[in-house]
Amino acid sequence: MKKELGFKELEKNIETTIYEGILKLGYNSEEALSIYYDLDLLNYLLQKDYLDNSQCLDYLQEFIAYVNPRLYNIKISLEKGRFKFSVPKEGIAYIYSHNQNNTFLKELIQMVKSHNFTLDDVLTIFSHYSNEFTCEEMNNSEFQYVIYFKDSNIDRFKYCFSFDEMGGYYHRLLDYSFNKIMEE
Repeated sequence: MKKELGFKELEKNIETTIYEGILKLGYNSEEALSIYYDLDLLNYLLQKDYLDNSQCLDYLQEFIAYVNPRLYNIKISLEKGRFKFSVPKEGIAYIYSHNQNNTFLKELIQMVKSHNFTLDDVLTIFSHYSNEFTCEEMNNSEFQYVIYFKDSNIDRFKYCFSFDEMGGYYHRLLDYSFNKIMEE
């Protein structure tokens, strides 16, 4: 049961991360995509405590079989100490079609692409989906504000925004990654 839960979390993270990239860069039905993970984030998603990459890589062979019906022959390898997840074009097509109902992310990225937006613009988009969200001003060199929904079923990420003379920028982080940055 714990294994399946960890596999579901990793698959969901791969899907949402790749879908975010598709929204930013556009969808190409002939293109495969790769994303990278560090061991600590994989341990968090998989609910494991691997101390070395080779043990985790062995375990991920089971994950490949688990996601094969959806992500079609995903490849996982080690590259410069990080895990490279390569999703073939058939898996990308699945991710693209399976996430079409994520209108929040579509709307947010459409606005962010211009870099010409304000905090009020961001808050307006969040309020379209729920009035139950948090916006905190941060004392952090990486970002000025963190905004997230109280109901993680709407979206489970923390959106960290910065605004300067060049415009607005964001980072989309899981709780784990957000907390790690805040500890530094």
